[in-house]
Amino acid sequence: MTDLPTPLAINPSRSIVMGIAKRWVVVAFIVACLPRPARSEELNRKPELSRDSQTETDRITALESRLRADMAYLASDELAGRDTGSEGLELAAKYIAQSFADAGLKTDLFEGKSFQTFKIPMGVTLGDEAKNSLTILGRTDALTSASEKPVEAVDETTDKPDNRSRITGNLGKTFQPLGLGATAKVQGPVVFAGYGITAPELAYDDYASVKARGAVVIILRKEPQGTEADKRFDGVRNTRHAYFESKIRNAADQGAIGVLLVNDPVSIAQSVQAIDRRIASETGSISEIQKQLSLLPAEAENIRKRQEARIGEINSMIDDLKRQREIASEGLMNIGDAGEKTIVDGLPVASISWSLASGLLESASGQTLDAVKRAIDDSVSPRSIDLKADGELQTALSPAEVATSNVLGLLPGRGTLAGETIVVGAHYDHVGMGGPGSLAPGTIAIHNGADDNASGASVLLSSVHRIAELLDGAENHRQVLFIAFTAEERGLLGSEHYVNYPRFPLEKTVAMINLDMVGRLRNNDLTVYGIGTSSQFDPLVERANQKTGFQLFKVTSGYGPSDHQSFYTRKIPVLFFFTGLHSDYHRPSDKIDKINFNGMARITDITSAVVSELAIVAQRPDYATTDRDVKIRQQRQVFLGVSLQEAFDRDGEKAEPDAEGDQPAGATVSAVSVGSPAETAGVRPNDRLMKINGISIRSLSDVIEMVGQREENDQLIIELQRGTEKITTSATLKLRPEQ
Repeated sequence: MTDLPTPLAINPSRSIVMGIAKRWVVVAFIVACLPRPARSEELNRKPELSRDSQTETDRITALESRLRADMAYLASDELAGRDTGSEGLELAAKYIAQSFADAGLKTDLFEGKSFQTFKIPMGVTLGDEAKNSLTILGRTDALTSASEKPVEAVDETTDKPDNRSRITGNLGKTFQPLGLGATAKVQGPVVFAGYGITAPELAYDDYASVKARGAVVIILRKEPQGTEADKRFDGVRNTRHAYFESKIRNAADQGAIGVLLVNDPVSIAQSVQAIDRRIASETGSISEIQKQLSLLPAEAENIRKRQEARIGEINSMIDDLKRQREIASEGLMNIGDAGEKTIVDGLPVASISWSLASGLLESASGQTLDAVKRAIDDSVSPRSIDLKADGELQTALSPAEVATSNVLGLLPGRGTLAGETIVVGAHYDHVGMGGPGSLAPGTIAIHNGADDNASGASVLLSSVHRIAELLDGAENHRQVLFIAFTAEERGLLGSEHYVNYPRFPLEKTVAMINLDMVGRLRNNDLTVYGIGTSSQFDPLVERANQKTGFQLFKVTSGYGPSDHQSFYTRKIPVLFFFTGLHSDYHRPSDKIDKINFNGMARITDITSAVVSELAIVAQRPDYATTDRDVKIRQQRQVFLGVSLQEAFDRDGEKAEPDAEGDQPAGATVSAVSVGSPAETAGVRPNDRLMKINGISIRSLSDVIEMVGQREENDQLIIELQRGTEKITTSATLKLRPEQ
């Protein structure tokens, strides 16, 4: 599903992993490591789904096995989160295309293939490296500090024909143009303008004591932090003055000709920790492979070679991560981290490293950046400085494009209805390693997207078999077009491309059925959107549900942030099956271990029943208008009602438990929902949750998991810290209200 506001939901219960005897581990490992067979071989190995030869229970079990096999690949680390334009997404596309072909679908739809390929914009990229540069010249050697040490973390040239110190930013290490800036070349004096904030209502102006007009300004990310700063600004919450756009527009209003952004310590720490977690994860992968290698029989020579090669690949990845960590520790931002749309025409913006900025400050004032930032935070008083230097900033940015593909397979129609089409769709892309689409800020990790939307893609693949089976004896039925959409997470781009360039006429497309996030069925609660888009849909869905027996939550509207909307806006009736938002949405924790495969099997059945009836009924469904105002439904589960962030100390380092474990790291409350169990218990913003039911909280994920394991009316004993005061309170959990 495409991007939504951060939900306040909590984790559903986790699957229980069953132990397996050692000899079966060896066998499973050997099978997993064998060369990937043709998809047809895989389908042949999976349990058959024949109604004649199996009981209903056996059929569902076999269907679950098929779903699990598809999900295991689509949500695997190998596909690295299936980001649009990535190799992982391309591998997923090939897998789906092969699955369609092996299931007997017609796939020669686009020049003999199943891929509807097109290009989409993907932000910005750097142009010619020679046209991305930063040079700073000191005035009469002003760039040498009082200790006569050269500025660190920069390249210095010895060519000084005018006897001035020259500092050249190292592209990708100490200097990086940012996508929210313009392509431009500017020259002017360099000044440090604190946080770059002008806020008369707060009696605060970083530009009051420096001349910014015609200058390149260096500014800190975010806004003043600390006890006094919190009183004037808004506590741990950022005000509008902290936003990138606010800072850039204010710099332009002050007459600046260029902006150099310096990352803040908390964001730097989060980025470094994210890379550390990734390194630890990859190191763990090596250990696991080595354990598996020790179990291999001597004759498994080819498998051993492949796994040893895999270890080499992971080691190379770890080396690259270590290089990334070195850059991240200096606070250098990536080109798209602050946005990819130019804020002010003609105003170039770049990120510079903490060391580069600190060296410039120390050369001009004798104070490090740490010292200056601390002084601003403590006094809530600007400490802007003329750096006694001139700068030349040049940036060259280019729009980026990538090729990506919808994947189509056709079950041909028969008889008098063969000329009409039903579309069954599910997007197969996700958000890759994180970035703008992630709801885990600062995290660089594989977002497997098991529920979003490997679940929908897997149900799509299984529904091919079931629908073909149900229509096998029909003399007249509409053709069914199965589409795995790309770039849904980028704004429904795949489905929009299809409806703009349809393979079959839209006027003869009678309905679209969408599958998105169908893997987390809970309390037998299935949401169906689009019930009101045709007068025939409510009774149709009720008939289909007679066998599957879901507790249906029906939504009239045909709009919403998924691919069905693209069809509905073209006056095609739609249905959208959905099991609800959850706290793992667009986070690395959306993994296969939390998937309800029995629920997915039953959703395959209700989808197939709906489609097969639509395919054979003589009258095509009529179209009805519905309200655009639609809310995406949360899973019905208990909630505490707090928004959390990791606890960080004053220096921007993540808080850690003490050596004895008596003082847990905790998680900081950034907001409390009105009427929630937390509010009733007296929890306030800025409180630090330390323990729940006597269990120490190491991070915010602990809170999410502890609450997610509970039921309605369960009581939590919460130990929290409010300033220097330690408080114990209790909260009685309740079900999240319907939205």
